Parts: sequence; C-alpha cells; structure tokens
Amino acid sequence: MTGQLTDRYLRAKRIVASVLEIGAADRDAAIARECGDDEALAREVRWMIAAIERSHTATLPLLPGDTVDLSGLDTQTSAPHRYRLVRRVGEGGMGVVYLAERADAGFVQQVALKVLGAGAVGSPTLLERFARERQLLARLEHPGIARLLDGGVLADGQPFLAMEYIEGERIDTWCEQHGLSLRERIALFLKVCAAVEYAHRNLVIHRDLKPANILVDAQGQPKLLDFGIARLIDAQAVEGALTETGQHALTLAYASPEQIEQQPLTTAVDVYGLGMVLYQLVAGRRPWQHITTPHQLSHAIVAGEIVPPSRSAQPPQADGSEAPRRVVPADIDAIALKALRRRASERYATVGALAADLRNWLEQRPVLARRGRRLYRLRRFLQRNRWPLTAAAALLLSVFAGLATSLYSLQQTRVQQRLAEQREQQLERMVQFQQSMYDSVDIGAMGHAIVAATQQQVDAALAPAASNAAPPAAGTLTKAFASVQATDIAREAMDDYVIGHTLNGLDRAFPDAPLLDASLRQSLARALLGIGSYTHAADELRKVLAVRAKLLPTDDRDQLSVRVDLAQALEKQGRTTDAAAMYAQAEKLAQSKPPIDALRIAAEAGSARMLVEQGHLQQALQRQDALYTELKPRLPATDAGLMQLQRDLVMTLIGLGQRDRALQLTEPLVALDQHTLGPDNPQTLDAMLVQARLLHYRYEYERSLALARQVATVRTQRLGADHPDTLAAEYMVAMDEVYLAQDPKAFAAAATDLQRVIAVRRRELGSDHPDTIAAETVMVRLLAKQGSYAKVPAEQRAYYAQAIALERQILAAHERQLGPDHPKTLMAHGSLASLLDDAGEYAQALAEAKLCLAGQLRVLGPQHPLISATRTLIGDIEDDAHHWEASRDAYRQALQQREQLLGLRDAHTIESASRLYSVLVELHDGAEATKVRQRYMDPVIAMDPKTLNASMRSVRDEAMRMLKE
Repeated sequence: MTGQLTDRYLRAKRIVASVLEIGAADRDAAIARECGDDEALAREVRWMIAAIERSHTATLPLLPGDTVDLSGLDTQTSAPHRYRLVRRVGEGGMGVVYLAERADAGFVQQVALKVLGAGAVGSPTLLERFARERQLLARLEHPGIARLLDGGVLADGQPFLAMEYIEGERIDTWCEQHGLSLRERIALFLKVCAAVEYAHRNLVIHRDLKPANILVDAQGQPKLLDFGIARLIDAQAVEGALTETGQHALTLAYASPEQIEQQPLTTAVDVYGLGMVLYQLVAGRRPWQHITTPHQLSHAIVAGEIVPPSRSAQPPQADGSEAPRRVVPADIDAIALKALRRRASERYATVGALAADLRNWLEQRPVLARRGRRLYRLRRFLQRNRWPLTAAAALLLSVFAGLATSLYSLQQTRVQQRLAEQREQQLERMVQFQQSMYDSVDIGAMGHAIVAATQQQVDAALAPAASNAAPPAAGTLTKAFASVQATDIAREAMDDYVIGHTLNGLDRAFPDAPLLDASLRQSLARALLGIGSYTHAADELRKVLAVRAKLLPTDDRDQLSVRVDLAQALEKQGRTTDAAAMYAQAEKLAQSKPPIDALRIAAEAGSARMLVEQGHLQQALQRQDALYTELKPRLPATDAGLMQLQRDLVMTLIGLGQRDRALQLTEPLVALDQHTLGPDNPQTLDAMLVQARLLHYRYEYERSLALARQVATVRTQRLGADHPDTLAAEYMVAMDEVYLAQDPKAFAAAATDLQRVIAVRRRELGSDHPDTIAAETVMVRLLAKQGSYAKVPAEQRAYYAQAIALERQILAAHERQLGPDHPKTLMAHGSLASLLDDAGEYAQALAEAKLCLAGQLRVLGPQHPLISATRTLIGDIEDDAHHWEASRDAYRQALQQREQLLGLRDAHTIESASRLYSVLVELHDGAEATKVRQRYMDPVIAMDPKTLNASMRSVRDEAMRMLKE
C-alpha cells in the first residue's frame, strides 16, 4: 500500500513541476489532461500546488472559503475528552490548528488542537504523515519542544492532535520586536539548537525547520513546533531509497538541496534548516528572498551559491529609502555558510558541533568554520588572554595601548559604519597623530623621573638610619627597596608623561576637527579613570561635553556617552550632587535607547546609586529592583552592566539591613565571575569585595578579612598601593582588623593599616570625600576600643578625647555635605553618643542618642535593624547612669525587635538579653531575670566556644560575665 501511495505521490510531483508556471486560466486544463480519470491524483496535485504557493505568499490573508472555520463549536473525541474550539490560530498544508479548551470533570486546559483540513482528508499520504507526527511527538519531552498532550480520532472519524499551546511570536519577529543584539540572538538560537539536538538523540529528524515553526513565549523560551514531516532516524529500516525519499514534504523557501533532489535524508537536513534560521536572525532576511518563482528558487538552492549574511541586501524601508545593512562579524558569516554548505558532508557533523562553534564565538575563541587561519587564531588568543598579557608588561603595553585602540577603532568603524571618505581620512590623521605623540615621548625624561621618585621613596624609608656614620646594611637596603611602590610610580608617570603628553598636543593637531579632538580626548579620559586620576579625567570630559553640546544634536549617542563618563568621574570624586545631576541628564537622553542598551543601563543604575549616596535607600531599592527584574531575562548573566547592577543592589540591601536577601544575590554572582572571568578579573574582585562587606555586616569578621586581603593583594600588584580601588580593599581589611582586635598588638596592627588608608585618601581624594570620612569613622571605633581596654585612667581619657574630637569633625562634615537627616549623619550622632557615654558624659550622650533614634525612625522606618542598635545604646547610657527602669525599657524594646528580625540565637539578640538580665537583677526582679536567662542566655553558654566565630564568642563571654556579677 505504501508503495502505491508513493508512486502516485512521485507522479503528482512531476505533474506539479510541469504545470506550476502555467497561468491560472490554463492550469486546470493541463491538470485534467495529465491526470485523466484519476480524481485522487488530480486532488493530490491541486493540494501540492496550493501548499507551495502558500509557502511563498505567507503574508496574504486566508480566504474565507479556504477551510470552514469551526471556532466556537464543541467537539467530542471517541475517548471521553471534550474540546471547545475557541478560534482558528493557523493553517498549513496538512490541516488547521485551533486554540481549544479541554474541560473534563472540572479540569480546564488550553491546547492547540490540530485537525486535518478538508483538502487533506482525501490524501492517504497525509493521513499516514499525520499519524506519524503523533508517534514522533510522543517520544519527545523537552522544554524547547511543544509537548503532545492528547491525540486520537474525533467522534466524526477525523484524526486530531492536542498539543501544548504556545502563546508567543515566531522567533524572527520576537527578536525584532524586543530589539535583541547579535549576542542575544545567538544565545536564543542556542536554545533552539538544544531542542533539535535532543530530538536527534531520540532518533527524530524534524525536516521543516523555519522561523514559523519556532515560537518564543513570554519568558523568552523558544518552542519547536510542527513535526508533521519529521521521521525516525533508522537507516537500516528504510523501505527503499525511492520510497523513503519520495515522501518528502517541504517548505520550499527553507528546503535543503537534498530535499529538492529527493535524496535520502539524515540529520544534516536539520543542520541546514538551522543554518537558514540563523541566517535570517542575523541578516534580517532569507537567502534568495528576492526570488519569487518556485522553479528559480529550486535552482538557486541546488546551486548553493549563498551571499554571506553580512552582505545580504536589506529590503527597502517603509519610506522607500534603502535600509542600513546589519553588522555581522566574519565569524558568524563563516558559521552560517558552513551550516548551509551544498554538500551535507561539508556541513557541521552534528547540531552540537554547530552550537559549540557559536559558543566559541560568544567566548571569543576561534571558530571551527575558520580553522587554519593563523592570524585569526592568534587574534582570538589575544582576546581571551588580554588581562594576563597586559599585566606581563604593564608599562610598555600602557604606552602603546592608545595606538592599538585607535587602530582597532579605525578597523571596526570601517567595517561597521561604512564612513565616508572624509571621515576615514580624519581617522587616519588621528592614528598618525597618536603615533607621533607616542614616538615623541621623552623616554629618557620619563626614566629619570621614575628613578628620582624611586630614590625619594628609598631615602624616606632609610631616614631613621641616616644619622649613622656607617652605610646601611644590605638587608636594610633590600627592605627599603621592597617598600617602594613601583606600580604607583609607573601610574603617575603614565598620567604625566604619556596621557598628559598626548592631551597637551591635541588642540595643536586638530584645530579644524573639534569632534575628532573630542573623541580622542574622551578615550584618554577613560584611561585616566582606569588609573585612578579622577580629577584629571573629569576636567578633560568637561571639555568634551562643551564641544559636543555645541556641535552635535541633543539625541546623538556621543552626547549620552560623555555624560555617563563624566557622571562616573564625579561619582569617583565623591561629588554626589554633581554626579546625580549628570546621571539625570544622561538618563533623560537615554530614554530613546532600547532598555538593554549599555549606556542606558549605566545611566539608570548610576542614578539609583546616587539615591543611595543621598540617603534615599528605599527609593533606590525600588528602582534597582525594577531595573534588575527587567534586564535579567534579557541579558546574559555575564553582562557587565547587569553584574554592576547586581552589586549595587547588594550594597543597597546591606544598607537597609536586608542581609539574607543580599547573601542570596552575592554568592552566585561571585561564583559566576570566578568561573567565567577568572579569579583576578576586575569584575570578580569587585564582587568579592562586596561579598566581604556583606560578611562583615553579618558579623563574620574572619571570613570577611580573608576575602578582603585576597582582593587587596591582587589589586596592589596590578593597580598599585595608592590606587583608589586598592585602598577600598585595604579599608575593608583594616575595618575587619578593628572589629577583631582584642589586645594591644592587634590594636597597633589595625591602627597602622587604617592610618595608611586615611593618609592616602586625604592626599588623593581630599578630607571631605565620603571614603576618607568612612575610614575616619572606623578610626573612631578603634580609639574607643583602645580606651575601653586601657588600664590606666589617663590613657582612657586620652583615647576617648581623640575619638570624640574626630567624631565631632565627622558629624560636622556629614551635616555640611549630606544634611541632618542623612543616615550617615544620624549614625555619626549615635557614634558620638556612645563615645560620650564611655567618657561619663551621660546627659550629652542621651541627648545625641535620642536625636539619632528619632531621625532613624523618621528616615529608615521602625523595622530597620539600626533602630534596635540605637535602643540598645540608649539602654547602655541609662544603665551607666544607674537609671534602671529607663534602661530596662530600652533593652526590652531592643530585645523584642532583634528577636523578631534576627532570630532567637543571633549574637545581637543575646547581647540585648544579657544586658536586660543585668538590669533586671539590679531591679531585684528575679522572676523576669530567670525567664530571660533560661530563654536566651543558657543555650548560648552551653555552646562549645570552639565552634563559634569571634562575634558570637564575645557575646557568650558577656552572657557569662552577667551571670557572675
């Protein structure tokens, strides 16, 4: 039976080929002449012609008389399942697809119900194919493939399939509507590859891969549809080459050469189909889309002469003008063309090999499609290992970095933007200028400057031994040279002798090309930001902004770019108000850009960070949450803007006391950075330092210290000891050391590290910079700890006096710069209250503490963890002043809040309980004291101190001390 059907099918195809290009008026007569009295054959021929024409006129609406629309009707299957046909959602050569609702005993489910069309009922070949589709779909269970839910025969004998209903857009339309970048399109396409590869592993070939059979749902998950012409991979069970190949149905526009030629099919046909989909995603159109007749299209496919996606002509725009050509890298050209090779043996051997080559491109590794090109492989190697190679020859590579960047920019601009001849000449002048500037650098003067600076540092290191008549010992000299910060010297030399030298020559070199001058100046300003010269960078960026604001339209991308860079420079300088204003300008300009545009993300994330710095933490959290929720599903996890936003979000959560949620975001971020970027990558180090800060605020000081020291070591080697990023890590180290210090030796070590951070920050950033004040705040805590541990009253008074004086300076700076209600200002009031309490100034201490509490309740809300800390402070002051009832009330409130927010066994909860117990004893309230001891203190005292961290051991010791008193 199958052989008879196949013979008729082959005969029908030959008739179609002979009459397809005949006009509609003469076609019916030709069909009747060829088919004679065989009505079934004539019906097969007419159906095939209609199917081919539909594949080339997909944009034409369905005619009302094509198929009877059953929408709104109920249908009963032979099994006890009832479906209500809601509306028709599609039609193909085999049948009609409806959105249907299945309702059985209270169970309601939406499905895509596929039934044979009226024109297909009389085709035994299509009936057989419809049954095979059900068998194949039953084998497949994959998130990227629409699942088969039900199937069988309706009550009227008509076959049907009930499949998972996908509410989505075809993949090419989805990509255009969402403005996906090339990398995002490739990432989405890889999910399609995974679904096809799964089908192949289950011995199923799809054979009709095209964008219309790939829908993308609301979550961005592509789903593979329509296995109507799929078949099993079973070469040993083929009934015969002619029989098997004769059953090929196809969509001609996406057919492979072997399908056109009716050759035996393998998985290579799906590799070809994926190549067609990839081509359309990256080029915006199919190969041969300009060919309109089936005969010519078949010849073009078999000939296999394909224009690369990068050179594919774009259809005209709505206004008739020529559309800009898409930028497609040479690697993607090579991958697409390899998948579309004329011979199946020359394509990728498997879908997995195609996917692996695309991942090679995403990871900047050589792609197999361009194997054997040595220069190309070398370039890929340099791209993958740019950080280690840069570090290996820091100073020399820094000198030539600008030239390499300019050459690369010239090459990319030529390829991507097809600039006019005048612009190309300007860029060549730029390269020649930069080359001449670097050639004219006085290496001798630079070398003498480095030697002189080194000598000054060595002399300073040997100053204590200068009074000795004998020369310094060799060991002393070695130690002195070891203390010289060579990276800092090179960094300063880079600013003065390389970048500064180039900037000084710009105005003389390009008086007639101010925009070119501005582009070069911005590039050099970014280099200044990289080496920590924030003030110099901001000065140069203001010059760039002035030129572009005068010569460019407001919506020009360069206008947005310079504002983002200047806002970041001002942020690094600690000029929060100016930075917030500049980010606001950039954010306004960025609204015309897609949400995933890197500059728009930088502007919006920067504005949110400024809200944090201005004390509006809740408002900042709302903006960051909304932005992160929008971007996370649309960007790869390793996107630089997304990862920065995630770090910002963690810092805001820390400030709001939401440390458990912050931990959930931080740990996977650090693991992802280390795995994908490497342990020494700048982004990885940023994430590690954020994790260290979170661990500190979770009272895990030992772990925080180890992590901060690791970051500080790498940054010192790469950036120098005085770079602001290095100082941020060293500040974290010093802060952990202060919190862990319990003896004079530890106090001295922490003081040395902290004083160095304060001194360099005052010199490099200024005394009023927030980072400088933050380090001074930690110094206040260290002085207070030293005072509490001092055994001599005179030493105690001296430490407390220093701490109080420094805290009053910090408070004044915060009030001057941030205002009275900023959280940092309120914290300074609380810190001053604690110091005044230690010094015995109870009345002043209580006034400062109550002022702090009122402000925190107003600004942070009653549930913030700092509220309980301030109430504990008030309890301490009242306790020290022997106001037992007031102290008891404050401790009770703090204990209740801490147990609610932090838990029964948290160190701070036990701290409040121990102090409440002590006051209750003073008030002779034995019953209440016993309840507090049994509920909170006894379980902690019973713990093994070896299993506790430093914070919890301290709390346990305090609880034991309270019981003994």
